[in-house]
Amino acid sequence: MTAEHRHEAHATITPGAHERVLGGARLPLVSIALTDHDPATAPDDGPGQRADVICQLRPSQARQLATRLQELADHAERESQR
Repeated sequence: MTAEHRHEAHATITPGAHERVLGGARLPLVSIALTDHDPATAPDDGPGQRADVICQLRPSQARQLATRLQELADHAERESQR
């Protein structure tokens, strides 16, 4: 299996993206997109353009990911100061 890399990561709450929970309530999902283009511009659909990788997370999962990203960023900054 070959690893693929994207150059940008974006997080949003997309209207209508939700999960039904007990009792029929809707739980909004956090969408994480890994992409090679800036979402503020139109995507280039030319040759070689790779599709975005999108993952929808429950709020608790998004919070866990955010915590881990913060830990890794802190570690990377400490390493760069050595």
